[in-house]
Amino acid sequence: MVSYSEVRKTFDWNIIMKQFELNPINFLTNHESDAVIRYKNDEKSRLSFNELRVKSLHLASYLRENEGIKKGDVISVIASKKIEQVIVLLATLSLGAIYQPLFTAFGSEAIKMRISDVKPKLIFCQDDQCDKIEDVKKISLSELDSLKSGELKEVEHVSWDDPVILLYTSGTTGKPKGALISKRLFLNTYVYMKYGIGLRENDTFWNGADPGWAYGLYYGIIGPLLFGNSVIFLDEPFDPKRTMQFLEENKITNFAFAPTAYRMLARSIKEKYNLVLDRASSAGEPLNPEVIKWFKDNYNLLVKDHYGQTEVGMVVYNGWGYDEEVKPGSMGLPAPGYDVDIIEENIAVKKCTGFHFLGYLNNLEKTNEAFRGEWYLTGDNATKDEDEYFWFIGRKDDVVKVSGYRVGLFEVESVLIEHPAVLESAVVADDDEVRGHVLHAYVVLKPEFKGDDKLKKELIDFVNSKYSKHVHLEKVDFVSKLPKTESGKIQRYLLKK
Repeated sequence: MVSYSEVRKTFDWNIIMKQFELNPINFLTNHESDAVIRYKNDEKSRLSFNELRVKSLHLASYLRENEGIKKGDVISVIASKKIEQVIVLLATLSLGAIYQPLFTAFGSEAIKMRISDVKPKLIFCQDDQCDKIEDVKKISLSELDSLKSGELKEVEHVSWDDPVILLYTSGTTGKPKGALISKRLFLNTYVYMKYGIGLRENDTFWNGADPGWAYGLYYGIIGPLLFGNSVIFLDEPFDPKRTMQFLEENKITNFAFAPTAYRMLARSIKEKYNLVLDRASSAGEPLNPEVIKWFKDNYNLLVKDHYGQTEVGMVVYNGWGYDEEVKPGSMGLPAPGYDVDIIEENIAVKKCTGFHFLGYLNNLEKTNEAFRGEWYLTGDNATKDEDEYFWFIGRKDDVVKVSGYRVGLFEVESVLIEHPAVLESAVVADDDEVRGHVLHAYVVLKPEFKGDDKLKKELIDFVNSKYSKHVHLEKVDFVSKLPKTESGKIQRYLLKK
């Protein structure tokens, strides 16, 4: 396998750009292999690449002729891992319109918040979600086949800086913002699938993330289609045993999911599964070292940590697509084609050919705050070592000073999760007149453990001895669950409130 330095040296954006100069639907290969496979309980449905192309162009024609959809209009979708979502996505892109995914977990108020900056021309919804939609025309996904129309003869030209996706940030620290994403997303996606995921031609690849958030949409739908691989949906609530069974039964060789899922697998799975899995990737927030160790010890499987954001895609990772040392606990190295550095203690990404963030919708102030000239500041704090490897500290809002020491809340959470009683943990900082801050942990226990004062003291002592006394972990509360975004990230600001 080629080395990381060789990939960086020979990388050329122009070679990749030539493949994607046309409208994205033209990326689709025209053959009968499976483009999308959906599993739900004992049911399995599929759509070939040729069928996907035809259905998407028919829907695009209907939307143009019957609904008046034109370039730049927003089309929203609220559904959970349905084949029809992929059809709507490609139909939207064929018209040069903007695709906006919405989570089924959203209530009507959350949906209103996300369609207030720009009103969608149309919202597609699965049957049990349509009642949440008000004041916008809606079409049930179950009606797609009844929308009769001829095939769209000519797809809209989409330039590199035209918006194609509208995605609202997950709001770990406050109200979500609408990130407008250009067609350059496809360049970032290509690079990540090749060098980060390390997608091979014969891989059975499964990204378990929901397509209502960036990682699932970018690299669970768009990514596989760019490479002619199947999109795989497991349209069921997450369950650790079911996930392991699915990996085993479908002979998944390349797997990507959120850290929450990996943590639940490591904490819940006791029996042994016969996996052929040899590449695993985690993204969304840092993966605890204890979890990485569990997969290595039990399945001889290295789970590689990857870093990115809705706004810029995946930009730092321990990639599978080249040969390079993995430093345990590190986020890895900058993605090929990207310059990444530390500015004002932030991970900063320089604008380049594959930079696809156009700004926050109707929020020039927040957009301007995020940039320092040509550099985009992610709001995530990290350090960089002498070999250019990045080491995550925490969100800018999640790094606090305690008695003059800087403490990353994620680091303390990673220590807590090593305790045998702890299933999940979240740490916040309480104001303190003497020390500036003291730390307050919220802990979800494994079912066999009982939360009492003795265990609280044991956890505090555990952190003091394993990490450092200077963190001043002084409070522990036992809770049944932690508040999270729909993509599984812990919302510490809600705990702090």
